[in-house]
Order: sequence, then structure tokens, then C-alpha cells
Amino acid sequence: MKKLNFIQITALYVGIIMGAGFASGRECWQYFGVFGQDGFNGIYAVVIFFIIISCMLAYIAISKGTNDLGELISPVNNPTINNIIGIVMAAIYYSMIIAMSAAGGSLLNQQFGMHKAVGGIIIVILVIITVLGDFERVSKVFSLLVPVLFVFGILVISLAIKSNFGQSGPTTGYDPGDMTPTWPIAAIVFCSYNCMGMVTMVGSSALNAKNSKHAFAGAVLGSIMLGILTLLLLKAMLTDMAFSASLDLPMLGFAARISKPLNIIYAIVLYGAVYSTAASTYYGFSTKLPNNKWKKPIIYIGAIVGFVIGLSGFKVIVEYLYSAQGYIGMLFIVLIIINFFKEFIGNRKASKQ
Repeated sequence: MKKLNFIQITALYVGIIMGAGFASGRECWQYFGVFGQDGFNGIYAVVIFFIIISCMLAYIAISKGTNDLGELISPVNNPTINNIIGIVMAAIYYSMIIAMSAAGGSLLNQQFGMHKAVGGIIIVILVIITVLGDFERVSKVFSLLVPVLFVFGILVISLAIKSNFGQSGPTTGYDPGDMTPTWPIAAIVFCSYNCMGMVTMVGSSALNAKNSKHAFAGAVLGSIMLGILTLLLLKAMLTDMAFSASLDLPMLGFAARISKPLNIIYAIVLYGAVYSTAASTYYGFSTKLPNNKWKKPIIYIGAIVGFVIGLSGFKVIVEYLYSAQGYIGMLFIVLIIINFFKEFIGNRKASKQ
């Protein structure tokens, strides 16, 4: 495939994170908005963390010449340990088809009153078609879709900030949930589960970059762009905290307040965001499947099962499933850091010999 430049890699990073939870505002509210102004502190910490971890992952991928989940995370050159890590990560990636099908269902339900099963099954079909086309098809989809998501996302966020609808309820006292009781913990959990969703795509983009400079530039720029987006998103949601807290998809609600045509456009854009995250994470899951006659049936069956579980509802999934992934991911983040230093020190010693 054609090698990727840093702009294309940046688009991949934004596409990975700018999914249902992010672009809808649900994720931002859950991990930053409930803390009011303190939520901004969490976002600043997140940007620094993203830059560090994404650059470490890109370095490991280039150094080892692999995008295998186990090898990117584990500092121990043990096939069994690498395989266990890969299986756990694949399970985390798989769980995102549950979340994204739920988000697709909630979106069409909130926007058009359709049964939640309709929006979910459409997402599942699109994801299966994309994933069966491997990394090249995923990267092409992101290159076309992410610029559109970015432009309309910024438009709705900016208009919401400018409109400043005013507070319709209290500005304090919102429950952050038992799993993320303070803003520092919420920021760590947010970083952790999002980084877990990035591992395979970061590795693949680094290996498919024109050179290491493009790989690292894409990692840094992608992290900064995500930080700017999150800061603006939080600012928009804090203009009416009670309204933001009341909806599964708060930014879709803000778009409806601004204008009906914009609301419809943003619903389409947001659906695209759901699809982009579902495709990238399900691709990560598919990389751990053996290349035999069972791979395609597992992809089909796995997506359908995820859709059925996702009917439980998006709001609950963001609060509990995402947070649980974050806590599991903390251990893997530690392993990634150790793995990076092991590779870096090893390469420095080798260059001196």
C-alpha cells in the first residue's frame, strides 16, 4: 500500500478517538464535564499523556517491526505472555463493537425515534465490510471521513459556545460515578482506555509511514488535535451543564437547539464518527484471529453478538464498560513504558558497538 504521511497519520489518530463517546459529548461529560472547571485540568494532563504513549508505541512498532498487540505491549520476549496480552487486548477491542452498535442505536433513536436495533445493525454491517478489507481499507475510510467529522464537529461546538444558551439547572453537584470519583482519576481512566484502543492502529500507521519522522509527527499532531477538540467540546457542554447531563448524546441536543438542518447534518456526521471508531477497534480485534477458514465466520458472528449485547444502552456502557477498560489498561500502560525503555536502551547500546 502507499506509504502514509504525517497528515494521514494524524487523521487516523483523530478517527480512532473521535467516535461516538467523544463526538457525541457523552464521554467528555462523563470524564470531564461533571467536574466543572476542574475538567480542563484533566484534559491538559490527557494531552501530555497521549503524546508520550503514542510516541512510545510508534517507536516500539518501528524498532520491533511489528503491529502485534502482545509485542507492542510486553517488554518480555515470551510468546505465551505476548499471546495472553494480545488476547486480553483483543477482548477489549471486541467490546467496542458493543459500545459502538449501542451508540448507533441511541443516535437514530434520539434523532428519528427509530428502534435502537436499526442504528446498531447498520453500524455492524458497515464495520464487517470495512474490516474484511484489512488495514488499507480502514485507512482509506479514515482519510475520507475524518476531515468531514472534524470540520462539522468544530462547527457545532463553536456555534454552541457562541450561542451560550445559559444554564438551565445547577452548575455543581453532578455525580461522576463510583469508578471515576475525582478529576485526576477520571483523566487517568480516560487516557488508559483510549490508549488501549489506539495500540494496533498506532503500530500499523507507524509501520506504514513514509519514515519515522512522519510517524512521530503524526503521533504528536494527532494528540494535540484531540486535545484542542476536547477542550472546545468541554467548553461548549459547560454552557448548560444540566442539559448536557440529561442526554445520551449531548452535542446532538445542542445541534438541535442551534438549527434543525444543522442537527440533521450533525446526526449524519456523528454516525460517521461511530462507524470510524467501530471499524478501527474491530480491526484491532481481527488482527488476533488466525488466518484460516474460521476467521470470516468469527468476524460475522462476533459483530452480531456484540450488537445484541449493545442493545442494553449507550449511557450505561460509557459509564461502566469504558471505565472498566481504563482500569485494566493501566497495567498495560505500565508495560508499554517498560517496553519502550527496554527497546530504547537496547538500541542505544547496539549503536555504540
